[in-house]
Amino acid sequence: MRIRQLHCFVVLAEELNFTRAAQRLNMSQPPLSLQIQSLERALGVELFQRSSRRITLTRAGEVFERGARRILAQHDLVMQELQEIRMGQHGVLNIGTTGSILRAGLAVLLAKFCDEFPRITVHLHEQAPELQINGLVSGRMDVIFNRSAPGHEDLACDLAWQEDMVVLLPDDHPLCDRAQVALDDLKDQRHIVLRPDSSDFAALIMSLITRSGGRPRVSQQVVDAQSIPSLVAAGFGISILPAGIATLTSGPLAFRPIAPDGPVSDIFTIYHRSHDNPALTVFLDAIRRFVSQGAVGAG
Repeated sequence: MRIRQLHCFVVLAEELNFTRAAQRLNMSQPPLSLQIQSLERALGVELFQRSSRRITLTRAGEVFERGARRILAQHDLVMQELQEIRMGQHGVLNIGTTGSILRAGLAVLLAKFCDEFPRITVHLHEQAPELQINGLVSGRMDVIFNRSAPGHEDLACDLAWQEDMVVLLPDDHPLCDRAQVALDDLKDQRHIVLRPDSSDFAALIMSLITRSGGRPRVSQQVVDAQSIPSLVAAGFGISILPAGIATLTSGPLAFRPIAPDGPVSDIFTIYHRSHDNPALTVFLDAIRRFVSQGAVGAG
């Protein structure tokens, strides 16, 4: 029993006329008769009662018609889903990132993507950068977002967008009187930093602190950037942070842009060079399009 036979049967059951059914199926009458006869032999029952004047469904034909329509509907649904998978319109994506990058605009991009491609399921995994890279290499992740380019030869990356860096201060700090601050203004301050060996991004922040010379006054070192605002509010010092963390932080805090030549943080989309996930191709194209349209970016 083949799908073509079921389709021929259903059309004939609707028309109850071989000539009209053959016209709808874009075939001649003899091949249609052969299809129906072959189907009846396979099932071991007669589906149509034939006479010189008309044909009608037998009792077996009436029962089989209901089942045939269900089978054809399920077949169409499966074929549609397969086509969506081939085109990347259907599937699952495991995405690794950090909380600070979600705040930097990734959450907005993911929401736009899910609205546009509702049949692609997105699973978010908030992890440290090193764990993200390991997950990507092992195949547990499809794509990750990180603040530094990977050093692994099997991984490719795009510079997705850039995020401004700002200074986060207690709201009673003397520097709050200024509209903007320079890196030189920060060299004698106590700093709360990411642990320098935790990521390339943490090393970047340390390089900004030491740019003006002298030994930086580091008050506290943390692994998670989202821990920093509470330490700033408690009076442990100031911190150079991505704007997304600073601007979305509540409490007795203030942030100021850094000028001139304010530093920015690069945000990379990282994926396996040899990936074969059509949904990932759709995702990468969508992220590039959203960014080009100004959905996120430094400023």
